[in-house]
Amino acid sequence: MDKDVSDPTGLSSLVEFGLALRQAQHLFALRADEALRSIDLNLGLWAVLREAARMPGASASELARASFHTPQTLGGLLQRLESRGLVARSAGRGRIVENHLTEAGWVVLRQATERVESIIAAALDGFSENDREAFNRLAVDLVAALG
Repeated sequence: MDKDVSDPTGLSSLVEFGLALRQAQHLFALRADEALRSIDLNLGLWAVLREAARMPGASASELARASFHTPQTLGGLLQRLESRGLVARSAGRGRIVENHLTEAGWVVLRQATERVESIIAAALDGFSENDREAFNRLAVDLVAALG
């Protein structure tokens, strides 16, 4: 089979699309970490705070799944958040330990979310409102198709 000279990598446009998604995710994570560093957070810690706010009383395993972490990683992140007074952990259903944001956790979550939203807003600034809506809809549909 002859190699396509217009594509010396041999990668299909579908693979290129997947790699572009991965690069966008990577760049977003870098920018978010930069923006959150001054409040002593990173994207992983923010994700745990966000999910703890969305699911008050969630177990560590529930938070791990929702924030895209392994249970082992999440345990360390929860310890860091608890030591900073941002998350309180208490006995819950059976042997499950429930996790809740503290007042300080809510304050930091709001600050962090504003910073993360500003990164996304800046990246989407060059797109029309219709393009932003279409991109969001297509991204949600792609996640559903992959899930």
